[in-house]
Amino acid sequence: MFRSTIATAAGLRAEIDFESQYVLHVREDGVWTRPKNAEHRTLHGIDVWYAIRRCPHYGANVHVFESGVLILASSTAALRFIPAGTYEEYFCSGEDCDDSSADGEGWEGLCGNCADRAYAVECAGEEDSDLNAAPLTPSQPAVLPTTS
Repeated sequence: MFRSTIATAAGLRAEIDFESQYVLHVREDGVWTRPKNAEHRTLHGIDVWYAIRRCPHYGANVHVFESGVLILASSTAALRFIPAGTYEEYFCSGEDCDDSSADGEGWEGLCGNCADRAYAVECAGEEDSDLNAAPLTPSQPAVLPTTS
């Protein structure tokens, strides 16, 4: 994923899958983030092509990485287009989280932080369900499991 090349227009057209969805990241203050508006977080491949083919007009370069990741960068701005399949493989699936899921501490596509939060909610839900359980009436005696 980290090998980069500056591509030609013909090479870029071959790299972009027009039928795929791409996740968009914007470089702000040295950090990659997703757009705040949910409608702008993903683009169709054809829309990625339209954005990238206009980059020479703005003095921007396009870098192509393994796994189909494209970075459009100028002296003042940068956009990163990540194929949806690659995004799911390398990034956290938590809502509004862009951390890497390869930190070794997460599970089910979540990064370590989101997995910890999900586990805390899960544990809190179990505790709440025990506290909110209706008490047994005298006609329903508690039955403990027996071992043989």
